Amino acid sequence: MAQTQLLRLLTIVVFARNVLCFTAPKSRVNNRRSSSLSAEKTATFGMGCFWAPAEDMAKVDGVIDCVAGYTGNPAADKTPSYDSVCFGRRWVEAVRVTYDDSKVSYSQLLEAFFENQVPKPQSRQYASIIFVPKNSNEEKEAQGWLNQALSDNKTREKDGLPAMFTTVETESPFYKAEGYHQNYWPKWRLRAMITIGLLTIASGALNGVLPSEAIQENVKSGANALISVGAAAAILERVLDAKVVELN
Repeated sequence: MAQTQLLRLLTIVVFARNVLCFTAPKSRVNNRRSSSLSAEKTATFGMGCFWAPAEDMAKVDGVIDCVAGYTGNPAADKTPSYDSVCFGRRWVEAVRVTYDDSKVSYSQLLEAFFENQVPKPQSRQYASIIFVPKNSNEEKEAQGWLNQALSDNKTREKDGLPAMFTTVETESPFYKAEGYHQNYWPKWRLRAMITIGLLTIASGALNGVLPSEAIQENVKSGANALISVGAAAAILERVLDAKVVELN
């Protein structure tokens, strides 16, 4: 009996370590680096809720890095948090894109921004905004792109989203959002698959291949324990990985 209990404990510890430490496979979000550092540039876009756009923009050829963050509040006197952004009316959820301009042009990024954004009209937090340095080439190009889009009554083919909701604003300090917002969907897809697998085991799906009722109950109990560990880890992540930092 002691050996059985020890084996059960070791199984729970090993699986818990994997659930807590194993994240999504390396994606293009926050992982790729260009071999030509001199070609790196950045662009910042308000694209609605930043989870999906950060992942989608990272798939654009030539994009090196995508960071989810907060910007659009030049008068701010303190570092924002997710709560202050959600319950305020000045901050914008944004995606900062680092790209290799020898592989992808700024005009191509503007098209990718328009196609991948998920804005909510009348919402500052989820606004469609192109942030640009003042009196820069990017400002001229972005304003020219938008003027042309408005003149052409440009809409997004998949859902008819009009360019009229997009604006161009002078950039302001950008703050990298809490760690649990970075690489969001790849992490949660993996966690969802693990949870579904554990729920399947906890329901007795392996009973037919396990040799005894005692082992069956131990396996089901272990699966339930891991589900609880995963839920606790998700809660702790929001507490322990909540640092917001300003990026240059």
